Amino acid sequence: MSQAYDRARLIELFGDDAAVVAEIEREFLDTAREAAREIGGTDDLERIAQAAHRVKGASGMIGAEGLRQAAAAVEQAARARDLPAVRRLDVGFSDEVARVAAQVAAS
Repeated sequence: MSQAYDRARLIELFGDDAAVVAEIEREFLDTAREAAREIGGTDDLERIAQAAHRVKGASGMIGAEGLRQAAAAVEQAARARDLPAVRRLDVGFSDEVARVAAQVAAS
C-alpha cells in the first residue's frame, strides 16, 4: 500500500529534526481529525466546505494526495449543496484520515 503522505516532503519543508517533524505530523493529524468530526457532525454545508478546504490545502502541502482528493470531493459536494453526496464521500475522507493516522503512528 502506498504512503498516506510524503514524509520526505515534510523533512524537506521543515528540516531533518525528528521532534519537529513529529510535531508537524501530530498537528496535521489533529487538523484532519477535527475536520472529520466537523464534517460528520453537522449538516451545515458551509462549515463542511470550510473544514474540507482546510484539509485539502494542508494535505497538498505535505503530499497526502489521497486525503487531498477526498477533501476536494467533499468540498465540491458541499459547495454544490449536495448533502447526500457529502455523506457518501465522507466515508472515503475518514478512511484517508485513518491512513494518515496509521502512518503517523508508525513513524
